[in-house]
Amino acid sequence: QFTPVVWTITEPGPLADDLNDDVSLQSLDAAHKLDVRAVLRFLITVHREQPDILQSFLFFDNVLARLAGLANPETTVITGVREVPTDPSPLRRAVDRLTQSLSDLVVSNSKAGAAYIVECGVSKEKVRVVRNGRDVERFATAETAAHLRESLGIPDDATVVGTVGRLVERKGHYDLLDAWKDVRTEHPDAHLVIVGEGPEREGLAQRAVDNGVAESFHLIGRRDDVPELLATFDLFVFPSQYEGLPGALLEAMAAGLPIVTTPVDGNQELVSDGEHGIHVPAGRPDAIAESLNSLLADPGYAVRIGDAAQDRARNQFTTQRMVSAFEDLYRS
Repeated sequence: QFTPVVWTITEPGPLADDLNDDVSLQSLDAAHKLDVRAVLRFLITVHREQPDILQSFLFFDNVLARLAGLANPETTVITGVREVPTDPSPLRRAVDRLTQSLSDLVVSNSKAGAAYIVECGVSKEKVRVVRNGRDVERFATAETAAHLRESLGIPDDATVVGTVGRLVERKGHYDLLDAWKDVRTEHPDAHLVIVGEGPEREGLAQRAVDNGVAESFHLIGRRDDVPELLATFDLFVFPSQYEGLPGALLEAMAAGLPIVTTPVDGNQELVSDGEHGIHVPAGRPDAIAESLNSLLADPGYAVRIGDAAQDRARNQFTTQRMVSAFEDLYRS
């Protein structure tokens, strides 16, 4: 009942390979996000194609979609908020506020994001929440590949603490590395794995050296075997400073991992403290270390909260629930 067309601003990324033949993929081939020629190509294309619905997800995409909708009043424009920034740039905040009214609807993946949208001046009647979903069973049934620990240089009997996320400051990786010194003191066999890529890669590698934990720290870049890596982890830690509804945390829940995370924005909508994981204040390495050490010392409790997290993911955060919610939205 829908004919989807996916547009990318620059060249298609790795997710393009996941699209099937029923989805048309087109690229603006922009040299960068401020490529005026690419913007004009998109506006002209939208005017020619006259789509019923135009949906966007991130800041630049949202502004572009609103401008396209301004020139095409028959197209319903649905923009998105995927995170709640704690300190957005003044220019970005001003542009967002000036163009918000051009959206017919705004969708957030979390209640925190919806509240942020309303604070920005959007009427509650124009705001919807559609939470992220995942193929829970793919993560729940994944088995660690025998070669993974060997390829990472981790002994078979070592405890593995891991996280997944882009290497940017707001993800809290520096706090985690500062906490790792204390974790290694109590659990000298433990190893820390960070999956992801980003501008802080060199800084994190240097922090590990400065903290004397480089031999137990593994910065392994972007991977396409995340379910198997999660199956290799014993604990998952997610110390971010702000979020929307983070897919990485949801995937860890689906994998049944005991979780230590910060109670910011969408994190606390996924994980209830003491039930599906442990909350620690953002920016507190000492609290991260204390919680990791307590879970490593009490494997029975760790298993219980991991199982509870997996049950919650199965019941509330499947891909099908997300898809159904978007279908209902599109029909309306």
